[in-house]
Parts: sequence; C-alpha cells; structure tokens
Amino acid sequence: MATKDDLRSELNWITEKISSQVWTLNLGTLGTTWSLLIVSGLPTGLRFTTRNAIWVFIPSLLSLLCEMGQYLCGYFLARRLLDEMEENNTTEFQYPKDDWLYKWRQHFFCTKIVLTIGAAVVLLVTILRKLT
Repeated sequence: MATKDDLRSELNWITEKISSQVWTLNLGTLGTTWSLLIVSGLPTGLRFTTRNAIWVFIPSLLSLLCEMGQYLCGYFLARRLLDEMEENNTTEFQYPKDDWLYKWRQHFFCTKIVLTIGAAVVLLVTILRKLT
C-alpha cells in the first residue's frame, strides 16, 4: 500500500513535469509567434501582425514571470525555514501553510499554467483564422 510520503514524492514529480511542460510550451509559443511575425517568405495572409502577436506574447511572458515568482517564493520560504531550524537547532519542520510565501507560491504555480494554456490557445486560434 502506498504511503503519504509516496504520494508527496509523486506530487513533487508531477509538479516538476508540469513546470517543465509550461517552460517548453511557452518557449515554443513565443518562438512560433515570433517566427510568424518576422518571417518574410510566408503568404501575407498567414503572417502575424503586431496586434496578433501581442496577445500571445503578453500571457507567455507573464507566465514566465509567474514561474520565476513561484521559485522565488519557494526559495525565500525554504531559506527562512532553514535559518529558523539552524537557530533553534532542530531537524524537522512543517511548512507554514498560512504564510504568504507558501500561498503565493501556489498562486504563481496555478497562474502560470492558466496563462500558458491561454497563450497557446490564442496562437492556435489565430493561426486557424488566418488559414481559413
């Protein structure tokens, strides 16, 4: 039977994979949009205008900033907890779930996913509209 530690390990693995996929999808979305904006060999109807691109760039870039915010919140919380453990000479800790760093870390995680999916959907819809 699986334990709570097994579930935590699985959750850590899944969140790492989600973050990796968010990063990959954001870079792919940004790269594709940039290519469709600057490439000269495409038919005029398929090329992106600045107006088309901005609706992809903004959520993608905000998502990357949210990822940075997530990791910074996690770092500062872990750093503070480690400092407290060393100061009190303890070896165990509990994450303070009511701490603003803990809450914002979760908020940034969810927001980056929503923004990334939104940017990818806008990119796909824009391409499909230009093809039809």
